[in-house]
Amino acid sequence: MFPFFKKDRVEIGRKQVEIPKLTRARLKKLTEHIGTIGEYLVKLFLTPENDRAVFIVAAADVAIDEIYELTALLSDLPIEYLDEQASLAECTEFLKLTWEKNDINAALGNVSGLIPPMAQQFVQSILARMEQAKG
Repeated sequence: MFPFFKKDRVEIGRKQVEIPKLTRARLKKLTEHIGTIGEYLVKLFLTPENDRAVFIVAAADVAIDEIYELTALLSDLPIEYLDEQASLAECTEFLKLTWEKNDINAALGNVSGLIPPMAQQFVQSILARMEQAKG
């Protein structure tokens, strides 16, 4: 997509909101908040199959809450404002555009590419320390 077609702002409720750059500070807030989504996924897999339908309905409600809370966190709009003024479609568009602007897919790919060399270096440093301790 050409850069001049990218959206830099989106309307949420009645306010124009800039699509944010995800700095380290914002990413830390984001990762602290996202932990609850992982908990629900684990609980879903641990729930007996015949009880999953009830759990999925409850989890859908939580997922909607998460979308609004993440939007509040990244847009700096109060959650109360979003509850009253913002549609689910506006919030999901904002989150999608934030993901795209910050090219999170590429960043995650880069991080996953770093893990094997870092793990190898970590293991080698432990082995080197063990050798030094023996000598």
